[in-house]
Amino acid sequence: MSLKLHFASLSQGASVDQQTGQLSVFDLIEEVRVPTLPIQLQTLVISLALEKTTASAAKGKMFIHLFTPDGKQALVGSGDMHIPTEQKRMKAVFRFGGFPIQLFGSYRFVLSWVNDIGTKEGEALLDFDVIQVTQLAQGMDPSDKPLVTH
Repeated sequence: MSLKLHFASLSQGASVDQQTGQLSVFDLIEEVRVPTLPIQLQTLVISLALEKTTASAAKGKMFIHLFTPDGKQALVGSGDMHIPTEQKRMKAVFRFGGFPIQLFGSYRFVLSWVNDIGTKEGEALLDFDVIQVTQLAQGMDPSDKPLVTH
């Protein structure tokens, strides 16, 4: 199995049209700006477009690891992968619901794929930052104007 990566993204939404095979990605995630933690991202989507570089069927496994700002790593997804002989390209969409964010800093997803004998064939790196921002004070209602005397 030889697969070439054409595209990888981290976003809040994605879809693959069943008739045309077109991949659409919505609201890319490069950074998350919040005043406090922890939070949960309602949706986090990883999208891939891969091309098979051999004429035969491709079988193997895909793994998704997350590296957090504190240097820890966790396997957050894995599964079997099969691309039939007659298919040249594969688009994949992985969805995470209620994704927890505990720390400010840099995060990295590493998607890697191995062939049917376990040899690593490739990977995609997807980085994003969680940045602390100061929370803006809520605007005053016009009827609550402070009394000004001269």
